[in-house]
Amino acid sequence: MNDRANVPAGGAEIRPVNFRSRPKGRQPDPAAVAEVQALLGDAPRRRDLLIEHLHKIQDRYGHLADRHLVALAQEMKLSMAEVYEVATFYHHFDVVREGEAAPPAVTVRVCDSISCELAGAKPLLERLGKTLGPGVRVIASCTSGRCE
Repeated sequence: MNDRANVPAGGAEIRPVNFRSRPKGRQPDPAAVAEVQALLGDAPRRRDLLIEHLHKIQDRYGHLADRHLVALAQEMKLSMAEVYEVATFYHHFDVVREGEAAPPAVTVRVCDSISCELAGAKPLLERLGKTLGPGVRVIASCTSGRCE
């Protein structure tokens, strides 16, 4: 070390590490945290219940808003990435990012697998879209099973 404090023989000054005053990432909205806590009630916050908790939010609000996902991640002590990955993996969850419009209250999914396509899925999708109107979302979906 040199004569001066915190300066090694090479001449570069050693500075103390500055820690962030707040955690990294998106911070939870207190109102969203309260809403998620009210929905979950006394239910355990175990990681194996993540999908069930996502269903509770989806059922109550009709979609999964970013703010609720952040709140759920905090409540369950999981990373936001982990919650988001699960929510976006399953096609029955509707993740709505900040600034996006929520989907209509009713969604009709029509399987577009090969067997359903051969049975008339494409014309059905077109007819339903025209018939049901703007209050209903009609979307093609991967198989839900029982495609006969």
